[in-house]
Amino acid sequence: MIRTAVHLLAPSMLTLIMVSIVSGASYDGILTINVADEQTGKPLAVRMELRNSRGKPVRVRPEGAVVLDDYLVFDGSITLELKKGNYEFFVEAGPEFETRKGHFTIDRHAEDSTDLKLARRVNMQNEGWWAADLDVSQEFENMPLLMRAAGLDYIPVTVSANNHGKCSEMKLRGNEPLSSLSPPLFGPWATLDNRRGGGLILIAEETPYPVCAADADEPSLEVLRSASEQGDQIIALSPFAWDLPLWIATGKLDAIQLIHRHALVDKVIDNEEGGYRRDKKFYPGAMGNGRWSEAIYHHLLNCGLQIPPVAGSGSGINGNPVGTNRVYAWCEREFSREAWFDALRAGQVMVTNGPLLRTNVEGHPPGHVFSLGAGESHDFQISLSLTFYEKAAVEYLEILKDGHVVHQIRLRDLAQNQGRLPLLTFNSSGWFAVRAMTSNTKNYQFATTGPYYVQSEYQPRVSRRSVQFFLDWLDVAEREFAGDQAATNEIKAARPFWLVLLEKANTE
Repeated sequence: MIRTAVHLLAPSMLTLIMVSIVSGASYDGILTINVADEQTGKPLAVRMELRNSRGKPVRVRPEGAVVLDDYLVFDGSITLELKKGNYEFFVEAGPEFETRKGHFTIDRHAEDSTDLKLARRVNMQNEGWWAADLDVSQEFENMPLLMRAAGLDYIPVTVSANNHGKCSEMKLRGNEPLSSLSPPLFGPWATLDNRRGGGLILIAEETPYPVCAADADEPSLEVLRSASEQGDQIIALSPFAWDLPLWIATGKLDAIQLIHRHALVDKVIDNEEGGYRRDKKFYPGAMGNGRWSEAIYHHLLNCGLQIPPVAGSGSGINGNPVGTNRVYAWCEREFSREAWFDALRAGQVMVTNGPLLRTNVEGHPPGHVFSLGAGESHDFQISLSLTFYEKAAVEYLEILKDGHVVHQIRLRDLAQNQGRLPLLTFNSSGWFAVRAMTSNTKNYQFATTGPYYVQSEYQPRVSRRSVQFFLDWLDVAEREFAGDQAATNEIKAARPFWLVLLEKANTE
């Protein structure tokens, strides 16, 4: 008999495993890991990272597991066949469960098993919140397991993409028609159209939009209009796409990815390639891309436009696990794809790449429009629930009013005030939201509610400065695409929308 120790951390414990002798194998030892929900005892789908004593990822392909990038995903149980040595592991089942870390040693001829219990932090479904990742390009057959391991309720499957004329299409099982493969856990189908003006995610009701039939030089507006006529949900892949002001001017854009595929697990793709680039003096470092994305979105809100934020990971493209960036929609307990999109269109959302933030204001989720009479002032009390974990520890909360931080609250102060946030006063039109900021310095890691709106005498707040921001954007785009007559014509066609909005401005 050989004795091998497995150390499990968070919570800390030590388990001694008795091992027996195996021989004639190409590996030195076997360890079976069983993972279950601590509360229910039922097997739990999880994502696992396994590293050797030098901190390098261990590349194994256990039976029944999905192996992607530097991690693997399995449903309840996995058997690892490993060389002798010391190993570290990390196991998670999405942000609603505690994560587990630990290490173990494999000796020659070892064979045994260990059990891991993951405790649930929060049940978002019981609170009426349902999670989605709107930018996923993983293989079809892996999707249900990846969703369960990430705690996701909805993913539109990207079945084809047109990247500047280069087409890629998902390989489906056998020769079955796409319409016969719609499973209950995910879909309907999404396509990605990415051209010189930026990327659009087109989520179809039934038939995927034929993006691969679009010519490489065809303007993005043609695709947007055609997909919208088909009834697709149209989502901007990022806020800094060159064509964003053009898409907004059509009135056909349904949502904007506030947290997008540039936001990775522990770093950022630090550029705005193919889009309106930030000034790195004002938006520096690892947080600059995320801050710039948010600033653009806030300018849209300050133009009086009510476009909901969403999130997507780019999983399958950039190494992000499914659900790294996610959007929750509040559709109470009657969940369906239709109900989820109804909630999205109503702005009843929260986006995050870390903490789980939920708010309620006078009985309403985000997206609600509060009305004020002429000369009326109103104090809003925000009720809040917050859940976070070690890798996304919240440092402080911020209350935003018209894009500006009006209250910053440290968690210790929130506890002293028994969880009550400061009152927020409005005597004119505007919007507000709550943001939870983490201490992460490797990227812009945060959660934010969708905006709440306040309208005095039924009029939105329209800022001259923010409208001018987009008119300046069109000027820069015109210079960027000088010589491209189609692009120039599109920009000129969009300009009247913003000029009319400038005339309606009622505040600086």
